[in-house]
Amino acid sequence: MDNPEQPIVLASTDFTEVSDYAIDNAVAMAKILNGKVLLLHIIDKYTRRMLKREKKPESYIKDKLEGIGEEIKEKQGIETIVVVEKGKIFHVMADVAKRYDALLHFLGTHGKKGIQWIIGSFALKVVKKSPVPVVVIQKPAGNNKYKNIIFPLDIQRGSKQKVKWAKIMHKAAGSTFDIFVDNYDDESTDRKISADLKQVTDIMEHHNIPFTTSLSAPKGSFGLQVVDHAREQHADAIMITSDPDKLTCNPFNKEEERVLYNKEKIPVMFINSKNLSVIIGGP
Repeated sequence: MDNPEQPIVLASTDFTEVSDYAIDNAVAMAKILNGKVLLLHIIDKYTRRMLKREKKPESYIKDKLEGIGEEIKEKQGIETIVVVEKGKIFHVMADVAKRYDALLHFLGTHGKKGIQWIIGSFALKVVKKSPVPVVVIQKPAGNNKYKNIIFPLDIQRGSKQKVKWAKIMHKAAGSTFDIFVDNYDDESTDRKISADLKQVTDIMEHHNIPFTTSLSAPKGSFGLQVVDHAREQHADAIMITSDPDKLTCNPFNKEEERVLYNKEKIPVMFINSKNLSVIIGGP
């Protein structure tokens, strides 16, 4: 990171409408954080086809990104960094996020539809490989200040680790949290999740993070209930995690996908869990 006092917010773009949404939200977050926006484009076969069709050199891509960056600076007062890379998209995105010590990565998506239900989706592949939280975006930022965030809590081992990012978002944006607890309707399992809830709320109370708690219905998809609850609460974002040892090859009926590609188009901050043996709240 160029300046540790200015966090870097990464926005990947392929110059489509949804990637413009990602940039828009990244700029909004950079304003909140008093940070910079890193604009990333990865040259792939689609870029080369576009350049060939328009008879442009590869340098056109960097010029285009720099033009976007200049407009952001002029209209929003946010500094930008421009990066153009070649390589496999998922690996390059992860490498750039790590190399520049990005705090968050904003990624636009149309949602999951069509053949993606069979082969898996682009956005989910990105978030599963990312070393930093990926915020999946389906609409412009508008007046979203990322203040009201839904914190789903289920029995998965990594679910509690979101509390570290709750601390970061509260400090940066003054975010408050609604902890939405999965209801398993099983005495043993519910006892375990109650203990997890206490661990999370103890950390939040210790750091003076405002929160409320809500309980899901005992039947039905937890993911769909999370989205419905977020809509009812007029949430600015939903924060979810995935366990590092959890297989993702089955593309059907996964709760995280139901949240990630929600029809309400609520931004979703996706965090890869890791180091599950450490204190979940961090220092």
